Amino acid sequence: MMNLERVAGRLRASGHRITAQRRAVLRALAALGCAQDAWEIHTRARRFSPRLGLVTVYRTLQAFTTQGLAHPVFLGDGRTRYELTEHSRHHHHLVCLSCGSVAPFEECAVQPLEGALLGGGFEVTAHRLELFGYCRRCRPQMPTSARRTRARR
Repeated sequence: MMNLERVAGRLRASGHRITAQRRAVLRALAALGCAQDAWEIHTRARRFSPRLGLVTVYRTLQAFTTQGLAHPVFLGDGRTRYELTEHSRHHHHLVCLSCGSVAPFEECAVQPLEGALLGGGFEVTAHRLELFGYCRRCRPQMPTSARRTRARR
């Protein structure tokens, strides 16, 4: 679990006040973990600050992103999700095509390629990998033919 006070301290050091609303968004991001959109963050943050508005969540996420405390995650569905960067281990995402759930996947097959690419003159500074398929809950509900058809899209 991340040290929320350390993150709050980084915000203070950059000139931002630590309001109850910002603290609620920070706690929600920490509790939700991997790649959540503003609506999900707002829903969780309201447990800590019931009058928190969605616009405030968007503004807070923007401030966190600008300060390098969070980063956006784009999974190709038009929704921007966010993750805290503090103590975040390098990971990729498993995305269910049926229910939309997102789970972290910590094995990285891309890193070994980076050395080979550097040898060829290309320096990789960042990478991202999302794997799309069906989660444990949705997989039994999908006929095999539907899984194959949707996977080809």
